[in-house]
Amino acid sequence: MKSKLLIIAAANNFHFIRDIANSLSEFLDVEMANIGLDVLHFGEINKQILGADVIWFEWADGLNIDFLMYSPVLYNKKVILRLHRYELFTPRILGLLKKITDSGGYKNIDKLVFVSEFVRQIGIAKFPWMAENSVVIPNLFDHTKFPKQSKCFNESFYNLLFLGRISYVKNLPLCLTMFHELLKLDSNYKLHIVGEISDPELDYYLWNFAAKNDIFNNIVQHGRVSHEVLPELMKAMGYIVCSSIFESQGMGIIEGMSAGLKPVVFNFPGAENLYPKKWLWTDRTDFVGNILSSDYNPQEYHDYVVKKFSIQENLWRYTELISEV
Repeated sequence: MKSKLLIIAAANNFHFIRDIANSLSEFLDVEMANIGLDVLHFGEINKQILGADVIWFEWADGLNIDFLMYSPVLYNKKVILRLHRYELFTPRILGLLKKITDSGGYKNIDKLVFVSEFVRQIGIAKFPWMAENSVVIPNLFDHTKFPKQSKCFNESFYNLLFLGRISYVKNLPLCLTMFHELLKLDSNYKLHIVGEISDPELDYYLWNFAAKNDIFNNIVQHGRVSHEVLPELMKAMGYIVCSSIFESQGMGIIEGMSAGLKPVVFNFPGAENLYPKKWLWTDRTDFVGNILSSDYNPQEYHDYVVKKFSIQENLWRYTELISEV
């Protein structure tokens, strides 16, 4: 009989765990709890917790913190909490983490999972108890959803993809500045911006920058694109560009590399633990040089992320974690 794993995600955000959960279902009885707003629904969640062997809290936020602090149904349950990045940089959530620190609610956690060592060290500096029973296991992706495209020199080599939910953390202004430097050397390049701009000021900044530098025709704004459509769009791209001030991992970078796009990644804190130095940049010289370089190997980019970050090659890390908790 399979052990039962119940996954509870703050705000029902299963985005980063869904594919992993589907793959774990081969070995475990996996259920993803949908938390409703009706207070009566919490009785149902408590029943689900009582019927599970292992409870997985995805994100250190919202009701997950409430369960850790107050819920007696966690008694004798094995509990895993996975913390990403934003939790350690958001004052509201830092307040919640302080509450489970002061109340001792953190003692309900059998394993604390970080997706990068750099983020783990930040967590430990803020809350020393996070050193206990914590592990680093990268977030995983299904590489079959982002198959490698055959690349030969064509117009796609002039297309740069900037991908993600675009907040200030993504640092679009830096990307635009570097892109403008590239255009001074070759005006054929285009920057494709894919994702919802979450901070409205960035939209004004984007088109103000484009107007004042006369590069309207070199920027294409796609808006939000579904994961089903994204691989097709990637076929027309040559590079995946990141200018983020911080990433725990950079799933958009990884998906782009799986599709054979060359990574051009700002050397954000901890990037050196995730990507080889030759794909990182900190200034104009490195950014422009990485794109203009003749070193272009889609198979290498694909193989790198499949080995390091794919579900197919790394699911064992999660099955081992759950079996040992």
